Amino acid sequence: MVDGWLRDLRNIANRIRGELLEFLEGTGRPKDAHGAEELGRKADEVACRALLEGLEELGRPVILVCEDVGVKELGPVGPEGPYLLVDPLDGTRNVSRGLEIASISLATCRGPSLEGLEEGLVLEVFSGREFWAISGRGAYCGSEALSVSTTKDLSRALVSVDQSHLSKATPEWAYEVIEAVEAVRQLGSAALELCLLAAGVFDAHVDLRGRIRPTDVAAGLLIAVEAGAVAWVRGSIRPEVALRPDEKLRMLVSNRALFDHLKRILATFLPEGGLVLRRERAQGI
Repeated sequence: MVDGWLRDLRNIANRIRGELLEFLEGTGRPKDAHGAEELGRKADEVACRALLEGLEELGRPVILVCEDVGVKELGPVGPEGPYLLVDPLDGTRNVSRGLEIASISLATCRGPSLEGLEEGLVLEVFSGREFWAISGRGAYCGSEALSVSTTKDLSRALVSVDQSHLSKATPEWAYEVIEAVEAVRQLGSAALELCLLAAGVFDAHVDLRGRIRPTDVAAGLLIAVEAGAVAWVRGSIRPEVALRPDEKLRMLVSNRALFDHLKRILATFLPEGGLVLRRERAQGI
């Protein structure tokens, strides 16, 4: 197990948050899409710079995996890592438009796939609310233990569904979910949506687009699983999900009561292989 990373994850996340809030405080709201795009680009730069400066000061050997930075070996590390998967700003588009839903996501992993997740932390940028988990030790919001919902009736479920950039040829899986549940939501921050699943706010999270990156969801996945969720994930490069910025994955995560039901109605859209993650362990399928 990766030893003692949680405090370091917390310090780095708070450093990123502080610099983001300082940057945003001195920035006016953009008037159009072009201005929003430019603001988002600058916010990502601020977050990445704070991340790298924090890791440099920390000085711990790690393999950093980050969409905007790529893969960087920081110090002497072997093939088992530890790996550090980071999205320094999950919800850039929200931030650029003045929508205060965004998070900072960091997770450590033993070995080159998501089955080795060890510690994770998600920090809300605007509220400062913190979600965290350690493998085998549960999930928390601050000091409060988290537990997924006990909803058993899919028709009464509230489900987060990422429908961004769906092509006309492959939206059927989204319709299957929308028709089967009471309501769906999309917040624009997958890490936060998974934490809200862990807290029992959402009953499930579904994203079968094959677009999301492991850096976006690694911490949220660990937090959800440690809170009692079951997760199916499958990568496009490696079924067990390669820890690379160019890896794209599909995922189905829910409380235990709904998982098999959702898996049945979505069976034709789930490619073979992948991982099923549960509190006890990760299992290849």
